[in-house]
Amino acid sequence: MSSPLPEPSSLPAPRPARPAVGASDRAARWVAGISFAAAAVAIGLAWNAQQALSSLSQSAGGKLADLGAELGQSKTNLAQAQAALKDSQARIAELESRMVDAQESRVAVEEMYRELSRSADDRMLAEVEQLLILASQQLQLAGNVKGALIALQAADQRLSRADKLQVANLRRALNGDMDRLKALPLVDTVGIAVKLDALVQQTDSLPLIVAESLPPARAGNRAKLPPEESAYLRAARDFWEEMKGLVRIREIAPAEAVLLSPAQTFFLRENLKLRLLAARVALLARDETSFRDDIRASQAWIAKYFDAKARVNVNALATLKQLADSPVSITPPDINASLAAVRSARAAREKR
Repeated sequence: MSSPLPEPSSLPAPRPARPAVGASDRAARWVAGISFAAAAVAIGLAWNAQQALSSLSQSAGGKLADLGAELGQSKTNLAQAQAALKDSQARIAELESRMVDAQESRVAVEEMYRELSRSADDRMLAEVEQLLILASQQLQLAGNVKGALIALQAADQRLSRADKLQVANLRRALNGDMDRLKALPLVDTVGIAVKLDALVQQTDSLPLIVAESLPPARAGNRAKLPPEESAYLRAARDFWEEMKGLVRIREIAPAEAVLLSPAQTFFLRENLKLRLLAARVALLARDETSFRDDIRASQAWIAKYFDAKARVNVNALATLKQLADSPVSITPPDINASLAAVRSARAAREKR
């Protein structure tokens, strides 16, 4: 009899089959090796890149620090350059000022040289022109005919000493102007002013119609009393003299002159001074109308309020009458002909 078959569960398990090593397995190994190598290379490259970046950062920081230091140095140099520029500009301005002064000095020296290099005739013509300008100013501004004549005569005398200089036309013009000035009435401004000043000084001493002090006759009588006279007789005589002095009978015309108080007398004299001073101002201003009005008012006041018999008052009235008849304002001619002649002579000399 045959033995029975064992059960499947009791049978030993089959062994797994060993995979077969082939071409695909080798390829996988190569790919894994290459991947590992690539990863290693990538890691190395990353490490190198990080090191390079760190080195670059350090280098950039150093360069930035260097740039900051250079920028600070540049600012310092710029400030120094600006200060030097300002200093240079100030020196340039000073040099320009000195140059202008030097140019002005040079011009002044050249002018002095031209003045010194002029001939005697040129200097004489210049002096004559200055004299003529002075004479013209005296005529136009002050109406001083006498001063203008003196200047013209001095110019003619200078020209008379110039033998080589052809100045016949100039001297002819000068003589014509002098003849016209001599034909004018002479206004003695200085003499009239002196007389007015003398009258102003005499105003306080002019005696009024009514005396302001004790008559000199009574004072003389007191001085003539005999010294051996007794005190009672002297007192009685003085009393009698005083009583006689209380009443004085005198005929006065006009009657209002008696009514002047001491204060009114003071203002009368001061107003008379003001009238005389106003006449002096009108004389200098050549205002003949105002001058004559002030002189007439002064005459009227002296004749009305002051003693007409006193010698000093008579002399004052005579002086005022003489001043009232004196010419004050005239229309002086010009001397343009002489000025034109001397300028023509100078222009002709300069053209040569």
